[in-house]
Amino acid sequence: MLSLLGFFVLLLTVNCDAVQFNQVPLAAADEWDLKTFPSPNASGHLVFDSVNSLLSHWPNTKYHSGHAIVPGTIPTGTLLYHGRGDPDIPRAREWASFDSEFARLFCLEPVNCWVLTLVATRPLRVLYFDGHSATKIPDGPMDTQDLLAWGAVRPERATLEWEYKRLNRLCDTLGFDAFVRMQLNFEVMLCSFTDGVQTQTLARLEDEPRFPHYAYAFMHSSTWHDHYPGETRVQLDLTHARREHRVLGIDERDARAVLARVQAIPSHPSRSGIDWRTLLHGIRDRYAARLEALQVLLTENTSPKRAFVLIQSLLAPYRLHSAVVPPPTRGSDTTWAAPVFRLCSTAHTLFAESESVQASLTASEHLLLSSARETNREICRTLVGMWAEGVTSSLSDERLTRRWRAEVERLMDWLGWDAWTKCRPECVFPESCYLPGPPFSMKEWNNSTPRCIRLFQPYSDFPEPELQLDI
Repeated sequence: MLSLLGFFVLLLTVNCDAVQFNQVPLAAADEWDLKTFPSPNASGHLVFDSVNSLLSHWPNTKYHSGHAIVPGTIPTGTLLYHGRGDPDIPRAREWASFDSEFARLFCLEPVNCWVLTLVATRPLRVLYFDGHSATKIPDGPMDTQDLLAWGAVRPERATLEWEYKRLNRLCDTLGFDAFVRMQLNFEVMLCSFTDGVQTQTLARLEDEPRFPHYAYAFMHSSTWHDHYPGETRVQLDLTHARREHRVLGIDERDARAVLARVQAIPSHPSRSGIDWRTLLHGIRDRYAARLEALQVLLTENTSPKRAFVLIQSLLAPYRLHSAVVPPPTRGSDTTWAAPVFRLCSTAHTLFAESESVQASLTASEHLLLSSARETNREICRTLVGMWAEGVTSSLSDERLTRRWRAEVERLMDWLGWDAWTKCRPECVFPESCYLPGPPFSMKEWNNSTPRCIRLFQPYSDFPEPELQLDI
């Protein structure tokens, strides 16, 4: 799958409140034509994947240039940690982490390691930037933050020198309690260490073993949040999310419009009540593992028979009795399968497409609905097309296997889900699957191929530390 960089204009350069979201009637003449491919300019599947990637370490390492700005809350009672080399409690705006392993990393001098534990005394209103948004390099991860802080992208300011100036601008301009970013693990940039949080403990900790280097525990704590649901201590409000493309070169008028929309984000969710993240992930859960299994079957077997059984299982809730009784005749006409295609495509979104619900959706929700509908439709179009061909063809034809394998691989490449980015063969204990990325392995910044590394001695396969701690 291509990088998300540069694909998204979407909500950036339009007035969201003025956008007209016209629905295509379900009875449109060509709506359920199995031979109609998605538009080459379709972006709904990319939005779909982006939403499923939020707050997960693995996909945000693979696609490090962030594009989404999502409001959310950190619940009351959540613990946050701040590590330092002295016992002073910060009085200015500072960073904290969700995991103590991350905080401890910033003691730097192990003999003077103080870790401050904070607790949220009320829900903290936060703004989340996706991607590797805490990594200070000039090729994209900090674009959306710069846009909100200074009204333009400033690649030359992707340095430690500008970090606190950036935080001060965000706090002063936007009115949030904190900002959530990722640098291998997730961090919270707090606008206050007293408003909404209180000190629970301040402890001087014993030195810990530095094997194979001092970031070892931190690296492995990041794997706790590799995949969905990711970092669960942030509760996102997708009903008011903002989706951006790389904004380098944005004009002043559009920059002001983006800032105004973020400042206008309300503190309450939409009236629809739809849990969009669960809805979209439910679609992915339904197909991810079985599409991969289907690909394997079609690669390892010359006969399409076993693959056809799996296709039938995938479509079981949608294979209407009326579509195959009487049996369809052999040939290239697949109009008889249109009702199955329609039922499969609309199963997850029919409620949200109803007229009563449509009136309550925000602009962001219309985008999310469109992404779910577009993605699910292409999955169903591909699978129903293969099923229809299997019903009317000889399942001993090896050419069918080759065609189906090409179709499944095309679909999986189009979807680009991180669930299929894994170590092959799978790692065996005491190894762990590791995806190179910042702030370690900076030489492999754009390498999206994971590999197995050892958890214990000997550490011959452990990546050399290239740590650039620049909070």
